[in-house]
Amino acid sequence: MKSTSPFPPLEIPQLDLPTFMFSYAKQHTVYGRNPELAAIVDKAQSLSFSDLESQTEAFAAGLYNRLGFRKGDVLATILPNSMMYPVAVMGTHMVGGVVTTANPAYNARELAYQLKETNPTVVVTLQSSIPIVKKALGIAGISVSGTCILTTDGGRNNMRRVFSSQGFPRVYLRTKEEASTTHAFIVFSSGTSGKPKGVVLSHQNMVSNALQFLCIEKFDVELRNATNHMLQRRWLQVLPMFHIYGIMISNMCILSGAVMVIMDKFDFGGFCSLIEEHRIDTVYVAPPILLALVKSPVAKRYDLSSLVLLTSGAAPLSKELQTEARQKLGIFVTQGYGMSETSPLVTRSLCNNSAPGSAGKLCPDTEAVFLDDDGKQVGKGQVGELCVRGPQIMIGYLNNKKATKEMLSSTGLLHTGDIGYIDADDNLFITDRKKELVKYKGFQIPPAELEGLLTDHPAVVDAAVIPVYDESQATEIPKAFVALAAGTRRDGLEKELCAWIEARVVDYKKLRGGVEVMDAIPKSATGKILRRVLKDLETNRLKNKSKI
Repeated sequence: MKSTSPFPPLEIPQLDLPTFMFSYAKQHTVYGRNPELAAIVDKAQSLSFSDLESQTEAFAAGLYNRLGFRKGDVLATILPNSMMYPVAVMGTHMVGGVVTTANPAYNARELAYQLKETNPTVVVTLQSSIPIVKKALGIAGISVSGTCILTTDGGRNNMRRVFSSQGFPRVYLRTKEEASTTHAFIVFSSGTSGKPKGVVLSHQNMVSNALQFLCIEKFDVELRNATNHMLQRRWLQVLPMFHIYGIMISNMCILSGAVMVIMDKFDFGGFCSLIEEHRIDTVYVAPPILLALVKSPVAKRYDLSSLVLLTSGAAPLSKELQTEARQKLGIFVTQGYGMSETSPLVTRSLCNNSAPGSAGKLCPDTEAVFLDDDGKQVGKGQVGELCVRGPQIMIGYLNNKKATKEMLSSTGLLHTGDIGYIDADDNLFITDRKKELVKYKGFQIPPAELEGLLTDHPAVVDAAVIPVYDESQATEIPKAFVALAAGTRRDGLEKELCAWIEARVVDYKKLRGGVEVMDAIPKSATGKILRRVLKDLETNRLKNKSKI
């Protein structure tokens, strides 16, 4: 059974992303009346909306006139969050270039894979990262001398030095064909299983998803009532801007006329401090940050009373944590669902959400079906693999037709690999990831359910559950890894947690693989559990054990 969006259809302009961004902000936000208002705050520096536009154009002119950058060329950003990130991105788009974003914490080998896939002619990074970037280019077989390396800091290589006032042939997209086929971004999947894949997103993908986001906000009456009195909302950008989630929030800050306060490196105390200092009202986060706000004593040291909205994404948010956060913090706590392949937003809940734990309702112009293990559609309320179709769906995977064909049908239906259902009120619930299910004697056990129960225990601040193979039973069994609250006793805790779960689940969901305490659960930059790391840990232990 097909599910459709409850929101009205959109009129999507066939424009390139920077033209859409700047024109929309001027027409629909406070920037149209006062372009000198701050758009971005980065530590002691700030950039007005007017300066953001002029510096973006100056960088585009420099790329074209001084660096020979042309339409279709690729610029790689290997950066932490920075005030200059949007300048580099939109400047590249103005010349018709493509942006690929990379995690600045990658080592040379990890970077080399992405650089080889995308073959950039310009790299924007930090001064301290230049040696790693050069090494990665060498490993990738890309000529270092043929690649221009710019930085957002330092002097000699600073990207501001290429700014130019010369004219350049700005690339405008004006037709559906151009907007839907011209590459805007190549972002890489998290690589939690297999090699990361380059996700190719068009300008139409990005513009469509931005309008979908804005439409949902327009219909969120409670949010409007809580923020209408503000001249400008103030958003804290804590998400990595190299990730599609962070890219979206950066765009939405500008399109909403909000001040974007940038945090370049996350630490929880600093996060709380910035909320207090800048009177932040809106933050987009991953569930671990919400968990810390609820459980960490550090949060109590700061005045967080300016907060109005926290929206969680990148990983499932349990209804228990969502409810607890809303009650303890006295704010709206909403949830969204998406992925790199969907630009990223697919659903989002409203502030008056009456279904805690739900990822919300489908974006405008988006439809969904759920498939069983045989590929047959299931009815509303029945669990299956979520498949979606809409204007935000990627072009495909870079240089990987096989993976594209496996993920994307000929009719544009994207297989997300996530398991869930839509209820009678059109709310999406994600119950787990298809490949992460623990299969115990034919029964399927969703790790997220056990993880949610474990973090309900007062001693546990984070948890991850993976399948481990039990040769004696010829089946997978679930094993839990937990991180504990500071000062928690460990004696007998593993047995206590197993009993805690046993009292709350049916027999086949018991933690037959036991519980192991870790200092921290391994996560990706956006908060997703790196189950592959935990599985590799278990595999290596078994190998070492067999040698004894």
